[in-house]
Amino acid sequence: MTWQELGQQQLLMYTTAWCPDCHRLKRILNERKVPFAEIDIEAHPDAAERLQRQTQRTAIPFVQLNGGPMVRGWHEDAPGRFSADIFLAEAAAALQAVGNA
Repeated sequence: MTWQELGQQQLLMYTTAWCPDCHRLKRILNERKVPFAEIDIEAHPDAAERLQRQTQRTAIPFVQLNGGPMVRGWHEDAPGRFSADIFLAEAAAALQAVGNA
C-alpha cells in the first residue's frame, strides 16, 4: 500500500491532546497529504470504550480504516517510534482481511 492509496480510504484517528505519538502521526499524515478525521478519546468517552472493545487496548494513536479495522500508529522498536513501512503494511493487511484492499 502507498500513502496515495491510504489517502483514498476513510481514516479516523483516535487521539488525545497530550499524546506525542498522536502528534507525530498527524504530522506524518499531513505531510503526505493523507486526509483523516480525529476523535479525542478523553473528550469522547464512548470513543475510548469503542477503541478498547475493538483493540483490547487503550494505547493511542489507532487509526480506523473505512469504519472497520484498526491499525496502530506507533511502533515501539522503530526509530522515532514509527515505521512507515510497518504502518502501511498493517493497513494493507487490515483492509485485505475485510475485503477492502
